[in-house]
Amino acid sequence: MLSCKNISKHFLLGNSLKSVKVLKDVSLNIDAGQITALKGPSGSGKSTLLNLISGLEEPSYGEIYLNKTCLNKLSINELSSFRNNNIGIIFQFFNLINDLSILENISLPLLLRGVTKKTAEQNARVLIDNIGLLDRIDYKTNLLSGGECQRVAIARALITEPKIILADEPTGNLDAKNTLNVMKLLISNCRMNNTSLLMVTHDESLISEFDKVLMLDSGKIV
Repeated sequence: MLSCKNISKHFLLGNSLKSVKVLKDVSLNIDAGQITALKGPSGSGKSTLLNLISGLEEPSYGEIYLNKTCLNKLSINELSSFRNNNIGIIFQFFNLINDLSILENISLPLLLRGVTKKTAEQNARVLIDNIGLLDRIDYKTNLLSGGECQRVAIARALITEPKIILADEPTGNLDAKNTLNVMKLLISNCRMNNTSLLMVTHDESLISEFDKVLMLDSGKIV
């Protein structure tokens, strides 16, 4: 379902011609519905890899295929549409819209697809109940704690029932109880919808929940 072929990513250092190689010839495959953990030390390139798979950055070399579509060959507009229809992203720092309520943030991806406001909000309410924030449904997200914002970000990624969810340490701001609840919600939704999950995590207590574990170190899958 997801195939990365010989992916490399280089960044130029300031205005010089020198570059730093963050990812080096990375290849991986994830099947439809497969729940995969991505581990590795800080600075190993995990977040960069997720950004490449999501189409937020372009690889320096290599190709990325999702459901046989090569992301490298899509225009900016095509990529934006493809991402909205196929990829759910849970950012490490949430990327919520603070001027919008919980309900509005979670409904937004469906509204961008052309789903009616009534249907989008009905679907969002179910997820808001599942993440335990129904009593704060109309709160603006700048009034929430870090853990609450993370739960909203997870629900926003789930709302479109995407082909794959890319998650950058989605439980990093949660306590032990909420970590278990959120993981149960995330994995059960992926199983139910046959959605693949690629999740960066350092939490060893969660590893048993995954079908597959990848280790990234010094820019390479080891």
